[in-house]
Amino acid sequence: MNTNADCRTESPRADSWFAFCLALLVPLLVTLIGYVWWQFSPWEKVAREVGSVDSESSPLREFQFAHRNGELFQSDQMRGQVWVVTYFFTSCPGSCEQLNQGIQRLHSEPELRDITWVSITCDPETDTHETLRSYADRFEADPERWLFCRSDLKYTQQVANGMRVRLARRGHQEDAIVIDKSGHIRGKFDVTSDIERRQLRAKLLECLSEPSPEEATEVTADTISG
Repeated sequence: MNTNADCRTESPRADSWFAFCLALLVPLLVTLIGYVWWQFSPWEKVAREVGSVDSESSPLREFQFAHRNGELFQSDQMRGQVWVVTYFFTSCPGSCEQLNQGIQRLHSEPELRDITWVSITCDPETDTHETLRSYADRFEADPERWLFCRSDLKYTQQVANGMRVRLARRGHQEDAIVIDKSGHIRGKFDVTSDIERRQLRAKLLECLSEPSPEEATEVTADTISG
């Protein structure tokens, strides 16, 4: 009889402990599900919006943006230089921070001092010139070598589409697009990945070692004349 009584008195305690654990577990599961949805659901929107750009306007190969000091950046002025394009937005809570931290590490390397980094916002309504300046200062970005740019969203989508990058308002890929001295895309690398960041660095050094179009023409002319 005493044994049964003991079982009856311990059962409510077990039920209470189970209820307490369940109360802790449910919010954690809800948070996890919400995070996963936030990470993946924007790509449905990206696919729809990029599709609309494909059907309504042509991809842009040459383009121009205003960067954070108000001056004009023009892609055709980059001929003969190696540069990298990325997309981001300043209020991005996670991936953009990792993306730009990765760029910051590469940007500070002496071997890569001749690389120009072009970071383009996909939230131009929020990211004004002043906002971009404040954001760039957080990463100690050299205004001559790391440009933070903006234009209207539709135009930015056309530019991204020309690079085969999916883009929507506050939705983007973490790819860094490498453009060589001849204006050709030489690869895309996820800067948030340590492995791909090392691959990006190797590709940039490779591109820097190559002659510019003008230098290649001079070499060819000298060979012919010789």
